[in-house]
Amino acid sequence: MVRTLICVLIGLAGTVACSKKEIPTSPTPTQTTCTYSISTTSFSMSGTGGTGTFSVTTGSTCAWSVSNNTSFVTVNPTSTQTGTGSVTFSVGENPGDTRTGTLTIAGQNVAISQAPNDQLFGNWGGTIAKGSGCPSSLPSSVEWTGTFRRTSGSTTELVISLPTVGVFNQVIQVSLNGSDLQFFIPIDTLYTFNARLAADRRSLNGTFSGGSCSGTWTGSRR
Repeated sequence: MVRTLICVLIGLAGTVACSKKEIPTSPTPTQTTCTYSISTTSFSMSGTGGTGTFSVTTGSTCAWSVSNNTSFVTVNPTSTQTGTGSVTFSVGENPGDTRTGTLTIAGQNVAISQAPNDQLFGNWGGTIAKGSGCPSSLPSSVEWTGTFRRTSGSTTELVISLPTVGVFNQVIQVSLNGSDLQFFIPIDTLYTFNARLAADRRSLNGTFSGGSCSGTWTGSRR
């Protein structure tokens, strides 16, 4: 309530009469402060893919939305929600090395990491050592680095670099049969590489040959 003084001029004598009157006022609206609680802030997904769900707890009039900063994650729903709710996301098969991403909800981050579907996929490195019959122009051993990956068409590839012999980021199709793999690289002639993966698929040992040249090679996950 607000108290107001009201005065009235009375008669020719100029008498002033005053009285107090209470005038009702509307209450000041209460401001709602929105806080958000997320059920979990991290997920570890298998390499084969799958779905995950987390909940957001907040006031009934509080709005929030999800910002997806990760290309391999699909979020549902993508529209703004009001009040307590949940979010479901999905990831497909991981055809490469371990990958990570982030969803942002009301300023808070949810981290998502996904392991490789196959430990073969990812970054590798190793040594190629020549044996008998190889040209003297070829070094006795060279270091190689590369990435095994699976394409959208389910083809296995190796992106390989051998700087010593002038091979950089060459994409090679790999024939993969269980733990046995084979591919071909043209250098001074066409070389055939064969190898057997270890049980954990994180290292390999093999042989190569091309023309009269042969040798061995090894590799391991980096």
